[in-house]
Amino acid sequence: MSRDERIQMWQERIDAYSSSDAPSIKAWCKQNEVGVQSMYSWMKRLETEPTRIAQPYTQWVAIDPSHSIEDAATLSVQVGDVSIEIKEGFSHLLFTEVLQLLQSHVK
Repeated sequence: MSRDERIQMWQERIDAYSSSDAPSIKAWCKQNEVGVQSMYSWMKRLETEPTRIAQPYTQWVAIDPSHSIEDAATLSVQVGDVSIEIKEGFSHLLFTEVLQLLQSHVK
């Protein structure tokens, strides 16, 4: 089995565990005949090791500032290397969801 095939196999196992209703990794591994220590090792390895497996990516969109709303009171929030500008009348719910998403993806 090639390196890429092994990585793919373990990524599929990790994804299967993540989407399962198993009460623990140990229980899932026992049910699926997978070594617990191997599972932990691959989870850690794939969390930090860049692979050639397709990963979601961010696509940024250019905004023409000539069409923006007139200057109002603004707040700039920075999480990691990402910055968000908030204007009056923003959605508090949307802002909370965006912050949670950024905090889980930006280190």
